[in-house]
Parts: sequence; C-alpha cells; structure tokens
Amino acid sequence: MKRALWGVLAAGALVALVSCGPGGGRPGGPGGVAQSQEPRAVEALTVSRGNLLRSVEAAGIVAGITEAYVVSETQGIIQSVSFSLGDPVERGQVLVKVEDTIARLNMEQAKQQSETAQLDLDAAERLFQAGSVSRADLNRARSNASGAQARYESALKVYRDTSIRAPLGGSVAQKDAAVALGNFLSPGTRIARIVDISSLKVEVALGETQIGLVRAGAPATVFIPAACDEQLFEAAVTAVAAGSDPATGSFPVVVSWENLCGDRVKSGMSATVSIQTRQEQPVILVPSAALVEEAGVPYVYTAEAGRVAPKRVRTGRRLGNVTEIVDGLEGGEVLIMTGLGTLRKGDPVTATVVGESGTWQ
Repeated sequence: MKRALWGVLAAGALVALVSCGPGGGRPGGPGGVAQSQEPRAVEALTVSRGNLLRSVEAAGIVAGITEAYVVSETQGIIQSVSFSLGDPVERGQVLVKVEDTIARLNMEQAKQQSETAQLDLDAAERLFQAGSVSRADLNRARSNASGAQARYESALKVYRDTSIRAPLGGSVAQKDAAVALGNFLSPGTRIARIVDISSLKVEVALGETQIGLVRAGAPATVFIPAACDEQLFEAAVTAVAAGSDPATGSFPVVVSWENLCGDRVKSGMSATVSIQTRQEQPVILVPSAALVEEAGVPYVYTAEAGRVAPKRVRTGRRLGNVTEIVDGLEGGEVLIMTGLGTLRKGDPVTATVVGESGTWQ
C-alpha cells in the first residue's frame, strides 16, 4: 500500500515539473520554448519604414465645373422656346421669350418720365445758380429725378426678363416639361439646368483620420467606370472643407480636372478618386496580421540566426491592415508572417523574405 502511494506522488511531482518548467505557457506563445528541431519554412518581411497612408480612396458623383438652374423671374405666355435637351448654349443666349407688350410699354413710359425729370433737374440747377429757386426746390427736383430713374431701371429689368437667357455657356442637362410654346410661365419656374463640362469636379467625403493628410493642390487620379474607356484622369484637390458636414460628420473635399473626353462624360456619373496624401516622416510599419498578443501585450515574431525570437512592441496608429510600431523594432529585422499560431521561442525556421513591411499591402 505505501509503495503504491509513493508511486502516485512521484507521478504527480513529475507532472508538476513538466507543467511548471520552460515552455509551459500557451503553445506557440512568446513565452514558449522550442520543442521541434526540424526547421520550418516561413515567409517573412524585412522591417522597414513607410507612410501610414499613401493615398486616400473615395467615391463621388461627377459634376460640371459650373452648373446653374435657369429660373424665370417673369410671367406671361411663352412665345418661343429656342433650346432642347442636350443642346450646347452660349452665355447670354435667349432660351425662352415671353409675351412682352405690357412690359415694353411700361418701360418706354418710365423712360420718358425719367428723361423729363432729368430735364426739370437741369433747369432747377441753372435757376438755383441764378438765385431764382430755393435749395428746397432744387432738392425736390433731384428727388424726382432719382425716383424716375429708379422706376425706369425697374421697368427695364421687367422688360428684359421677358427674354430668359443662359447665365453661362455649357450644355442643357435638364429641361422643364412645362416650358412649351403657348404655356403660361410663372415666376420661380425652373426653365433648365445648364452644365459646363469643359472641366469636371467630384466632391467626396473623408473621415477624421483622412482629412488631416489631404491638402489643397494635392495630386489625384479619377476613374469613371462608365466613360472614356476606363481611362484614369490626372486631377488635383481644389477645395478642402474647414469643418465637417453637420448631417454626416464627414469632411467634404473637391477634386477637379480638365475634361479630355468631351460629351462622353455626363454630369451625375459615378467616379472613384484616389488622392495622394500629405508627405509625413516615415515610421516603422508592419502588417496588422503580424501582431500577436500575450496577456494583452502585443508581440511580433522575428527570425534571428535561424530561430524564432519574439519581440514585445508598442503600437501606434492603425489604418486598415497596417499598424505603426512606436517602440520595439528599429528596422532591418526579419518579421515572420506565417505560422504564427504554432511558433515558439527558439523554434528553428527557414525564413523566405518576400518584401518590406513599410510598403506591404
């Protein structure tokens, strides 16, 4: 009986020694030790520096460099319509003509009254110089002339508004269905939308981590899948918002470029924009997948003299699949990328370097 008890105790002590000895931690964890002597083939990267974000990708809608709605400021029966959907138009070109008889007569009457008031003012000034009228009479004459001129200018505008003109050169992107010969036109009616597509722009929305890396004048490329044989256009950032959009929390950025595709590009098409970011001091970067944790502490595995060497690191910013290493790596180390779940400290490995961590995507 005693011999059997000693046997059980000895077996228990042996188990305790094994569990408390080196390598008794998590299999594959940084605290483990090598158990296998056969070198394992792993892929690795040379630790290097790079920019955390080399470009910003975003999507938006193509628009003409200038777009405007033509809105009626007058009312009356439409006498003529001289444009169609898609037509090219020039700035100042008459698009719609409204019946103008009353407006023309009012303008002519106001013009005559203004001219008469000006003659009265000229006479009053001569008489005042001769001492024949008082200053009060002169001031009344001036007031009458000013009022008559204002009424004439107002009547002239009403008359001119009966000819609705294009405010800019471009192409007609939209035409209101009510704009037809014989229809009654009311003030505020949208006549058309005109877009100038000699140059184009896209407004994109960026987040907080991106907006600080973008500056006005930064080069960019634009891709419009539906036009121009999938050509990439060289563009530039022309505006960066000083604050976020209250509705979305994002930051608007405008990218513009010269239209080299003519009317094959349409306002309203979807586009993808890639903006080169502001150049900053390069930092140590590693793929986020290369990081492992032991009790909440981040580590990476490196290969030194053919064996696994865990290194504790301190991480910084993280963007997508890339993480900045603030402390723990200097550059030049061989960073193991494969087999991380089963590696142990001191395991023999044969590392094949397939690139640099600073430029790895």
